[in-house]
Amino acid sequence: MGKHTSVSAVAVLDLHDLLLELNVVSAQQLRGAGIYREKLLNQRTNAAPLQEQRASETLLLILWQLAERHGTRPELGLIIGQHYNPAAHGVLASWLRHCRRADEALAVFQRNIALMNPTEHWTLTEGKRALTLTVEFAPDRAYPQIAVERSLSALLRWSAEMTGTSVTPLSCELMRPRPQQIESFEQLLGRNLCFNASRNSLQLPRSFLDTPITGANDYLRQMLQARALDTLQQVEQCNSLSRTVSQCIRQSLPNNLSLDRICAQLHMSRQTLYRHLKQEGTSYTELVNQIRRELAQALIEQGLTMERVSEQLGFKDASTFYRACRRWYRAEPTARTAKINLHDRAD
Repeated sequence: MGKHTSVSAVAVLDLHDLLLELNVVSAQQLRGAGIYREKLLNQRTNAAPLQEQRASETLLLILWQLAERHGTRPELGLIIGQHYNPAAHGVLASWLRHCRRADEALAVFQRNIALMNPTEHWTLTEGKRALTLTVEFAPDRAYPQIAVERSLSALLRWSAEMTGTSVTPLSCELMRPRPQQIESFEQLLGRNLCFNASRNSLQLPRSFLDTPITGANDYLRQMLQARALDTLQQVEQCNSLSRTVSQCIRQSLPNNLSLDRICAQLHMSRQTLYRHLKQEGTSYTELVNQIRRELAQALIEQGLTMERVSEQLGFKDASTFYRACRRWYRAEPTARTAKINLHDRAD
């Protein structure tokens, strides 16, 4: 798997363990998807602290896609978000815990969310009486709606844990269709719910920003801030080129995928591109395969034929696409079995 985008490793581990605890997925399904718990963290003596370790975003995506496929409750994202595990807090969560007030914590969270997940983005809009928080993931990622709802739910739970005060949203917008049973949604998000919305957002009282955080320690905050910013700099350096190359690959599919074209866009030679990607723990071939694999899953789930998927992914013919799928999933991408194999199997 490519490492072109990294996320907090302890967050991946926490989701892995929680999906097992909630009986959403089985250990066999996780192993079938190529996820092994013992490989999620580096336990070597010279490794970075667990709170600062990184993992491939691909692992997080696979976990969420498995949760979407095997989960039976529409409120699953809310349930996961309400799980509060201090042992799974990375360097950013630890920093937030020692901010002085909610407004400071929200600002720090928004500016440094890349420490948790670089493809998650929060927008804060202040009004005279209300604060609107909108969350979204990068559109080229295949995060399901439950992952977004987990983020909304987690923000409410974390704020309650840090301030000692629970806040009920004034309103909530969700992009999901209205579920048959909405009691769980109303209990957490309030009764002013809007489904089939154009965004996922919470509206909180403006006064929430003034809420002090209990137990905040200025000395620890300064230390954690320094550690967090140092880690963020390393993350940005590692993600920069490979993310740019990934964007170029997506924009080039299906008809204009060319390494020489991408090198020209980036104003660098093949050798220079190869060298920098190797330093980031990936390669051009790995990036192409990873993106094609992610897009194949989304296209097949939309009901496209295998031949049409092959065309959209820029393969020269369907037989080449079939060979790639056998290499990725050890299965033929038939219309009947593709969705199962794409979710549950990996090299």
